[in-house]
Amino acid sequence: MRARSSGYTAPAQAENRAGGCSSSRFDRTALFALALSLLILTSGSRSLELNNATVVDLAGGRAVIEQPVSGKTFNITAIARIENISVIRNSHTVRCSVDESFWRGVYRYRITAEETVSGILRYESPLKGQQFVSPVILSGTVAVVIPEGYTTGARALGIPRPEPYEIIRGNRTVVLWSLERDSIVEVSFYRNDAPQILGYFFVLLLAAGLFLAAGYYSSIRRLDAMRRGLR
Repeated sequence: MRARSSGYTAPAQAENRAGGCSSSRFDRTALFALALSLLILTSGSRSLELNNATVVDLAGGRAVIEQPVSGKTFNITAIARIENISVIRNSHTVRCSVDESFWRGVYRYRITAEETVSGILRYESPLKGQQFVSPVILSGTVAVVIPEGYTTGARALGIPRPEPYEIIRGNRTVVLWSLERDSIVEVSFYRNDAPQILGYFFVLLLAAGLFLAAGYYSSIRRLDAMRRGLR
């Protein structure tokens, strides 16, 4: 087993970093307002608790994961290494230590803050191509915010797994799950115009097939006519 312990920067430096993060990540309040309004319109009597949602923002080639927490010590079980772990309260990073261990393909992180915190546990993971597989085990309400200009849900191009609670399409597509047990979520996403391009491709493929078939049958008829003429 391998273990590692690390401390975080002094509060003044941490605050600067937290400020930069808050300007680049998806606004949680905007997400909740968007999701809630669309859920009311589309979901009838169904309800989903968004205030305690784990939010995953896919942008800039990275997955930024923000999970509401309360306490002093937090544990993360991961299937892949995560990076830039921090605890944020009121837009300021709280000084904390991180212990990492690895055993039989599983990463375990123990984050200990210097004081009791009610805020956000934030960490990052590299994004590989146009697919996101959660590096950590997730439960409860999970919202994955897809990069602008991309969407998901077409079976031929990529669908979320497990089946999501809702897919909200807007300026940025949001995929929502209500997970009753520990799960790993997966989202394959594609450009908004990809289904239309794929449709054009199949139309061209069909047209080419019909053209070749027509040419083939025309050649067969000509050969039959030549054989009858020889007789």
